[in-house]
Amino acid sequence: MSTEPAADAPAPHVVGASYAFDEVRTFLGGDPKPPNFVIHKDGSVIGVCLGLGWNPRADAEPCEVWVGRKGDQAKWGIKLAETKGPLPVYVRRTEGGPWFFKGNYEVTSHTTDPALIRPRLQPPKIVAVAQVVFLRKLPA
Repeated sequence: MSTEPAADAPAPHVVGASYAFDEVRTFLGGDPKPPNFVIHKDGSVIGVCLGLGWNPRADAEPCEVWVGRKGDQAKWGIKLAETKGPLPVYVRRTEGGPWFFKGNYEVTSHTTDPALIRPRLQPPKIVAVAQVVFLRKLPA
């Protein structure tokens, strides 16, 4: 019996390599629906895509997800905060640029405390943060 992956199975994503957003969502098997900061399927968060323009501490350790208030973002932020197990994290360093795979992370904590959120606001662009979700990189 062969242990080779099926010919049509996608190759695993490589830490540090870059991908187009549609490649990330297809690779993870996510539903093609917003909000795009979370890749989700059947109501569960299965990955995270963070642009540094809206999540300036996404490349930091611990990684921070700044969840906005627009549309369904806050609802999905709650789902992200409740997610257990490994989450693939991708970061886009420039607007419109590729998404770099950072590895698998796990949620360690979250806050909705205005006193902790206020110092993170960066007007005029970042003015409405509902929640901050903290992620820790898992060992490879």
